[in-house]
Amino acid sequence: MVNQNPLTPQEIANLFVAVPPAPPNTFELALVLGGTVSAGAYTAGVIDFLIEALDVWTTRRDANDPTAPRHNVVLKLITGTSGGGVNAAIAARALAFDFPHIVRSTPLAGDDSGNPFYNVWINRLKLADFLGTSDIEQKSLVSILNGKPIDDGANYICAFTNSKPRPSRSYIADPLRLILTVTNLRGIPYRTKFGNSALSETFVDHADYCRFAVVYRNNPIQPRPDELVLGFDDARLPSAIDWPSFSTFAKATSAFPLGFPPRALVRPTEHYRYRVVVVPSDQPGTLATVVGRVPDWASLVPSGASEVPADYNFLSVDGGATDNEPIALAHTSLAGVLGHNPRDGTMANRAVVLVDPFAGQADLGPSGPCALPTMLGSIVSALTEQTRYDSQDLLLATDDDVFSRFMITAQRDGKTGGAAIASDGLGAFLGFACPAFMRHDYLLGRANCQEFLREEFMLPAANPIFTGMWTPVQETTHGIPDGNGGLFLPLVPLLGTAAVPESLDPWPRHALDPEIYRTAIEDRFKAIVEFEGSGGVISSSLAWIVSHFGESKVADFAINAMKKALDEAGLS
Repeated sequence: MVNQNPLTPQEIANLFVAVPPAPPNTFELALVLGGTVSAGAYTAGVIDFLIEALDVWTTRRDANDPTAPRHNVVLKLITGTSGGGVNAAIAARALAFDFPHIVRSTPLAGDDSGNPFYNVWINRLKLADFLGTSDIEQKSLVSILNGKPIDDGANYICAFTNSKPRPSRSYIADPLRLILTVTNLRGIPYRTKFGNSALSETFVDHADYCRFAVVYRNNPIQPRPDELVLGFDDARLPSAIDWPSFSTFAKATSAFPLGFPPRALVRPTEHYRYRVVVVPSDQPGTLATVVGRVPDWASLVPSGASEVPADYNFLSVDGGATDNEPIALAHTSLAGVLGHNPRDGTMANRAVVLVDPFAGQADLGPSGPCALPTMLGSIVSALTEQTRYDSQDLLLATDDDVFSRFMITAQRDGKTGGAAIASDGLGAFLGFACPAFMRHDYLLGRANCQEFLREEFMLPAANPIFTGMWTPVQETTHGIPDGNGGLFLPLVPLLGTAAVPESLDPWPRHALDPEIYRTAIEDRFKAIVEFEGSGGVISSSLAWIVSHFGESKVADFAINAMKKALDEAGLS
């Protein structure tokens, strides 16, 4: 029986307003991993280095190494969208194990580096496999590209383990919260009544998200009532979902509309009881209130049934289509719906860190009539760009005087954002065509994260987090003068291997000849057009294109687009 009662004031207070204060000498952290497509390799490099740096520092600190400052940093939450959601899912699994970190000099042979981030992005997500026809041969056509490489990558992560399980990472919250955004094609209905009249307005919300509690230490936990539990010991976590079920949510958040297969998801219907909205007060000087959003439960009763089903089934695509930068979800998890994190450097004790490969100049769409493929791409791009940022989030993340928001973005040789990464072309699909592009971006992510931790992710030494936790020698070693006679101290000091300067691959010119994909493109489109089954909009739309232009012309269009992207990026 689904609880259809509105949230009580106490439930709202407990779940959405009241947030325990950060413990003394502790800085709490939430990662926001934005949409990426193939530039997810950059974000993967960032996360790989962050884990290495935290591992080295906290291991030495917990062993009472005199070189390691003794304050605490706790990773409380990771939110992810699209390719960022994929990296969040990889992290959720990988953080239970030790694994090697990939630098430029790491000797690699074959397609198993031992590093789950590198293996997924560089070794498994390849255009040649996306152009395969195994899905069509199995009488399934739901997307322009074959989703099998994504399925294979998800299966690899579900099974990821090694001979060195890591029983404890003291910087990981117990449990670690994970939020993946999805675009819910079915949607959740809501009905708003107007006063005492019979008039009402119904709308359907498609911007959705799913909460998870990841448990590493197998301690009994009390999850939120709208969370699914992920664990590594099902016997001690009877409420846990299994990793293959979880992987479907990760595949859903990255299901680029039309390009990759949509995913069928199922979750408890009652989860949608736990959604709230902030209502401004109509009285000057009084606080806003938090009100539960009540679904139109009657609309969720199937035809012929008498009650709302316990499970809610829905089809989902890329979370980036409706929420590409889920900063608000991360912020409210740290501070509560009505709270805010201290922004002053001498008081800050929590922060949201946004990882976005594309921050910088955004490309404009077409100004006039254009070819159908270009128009379709522009529509998808417009939806994604429109949902990427809230203006307030951007202003806070880029304000040097705000120490509760930080951003890591691609930077190399004076270029920022998409211009600094090799995978940016063709709406960031170009990296899938060339592993060397994604490897370059992976190593750049590591280097940019190292620079961020050394030079930006800092607080004034006067912040109480550092009180009694740093020695004068440590301050001299790691501190940076603030220009006023004081010091900034890093929240994640770089020690051991994390202090070794990162080295980059050269800019990967001449690494891709688009002509190698001509036959595969022609074969894929021919198979789509000849598909006998329920291909729906995919088959009928592409059949129209191919019937007017032919497989060779479609291949010409795609290859010329790749060549143009290579020329613009200086990669040809």
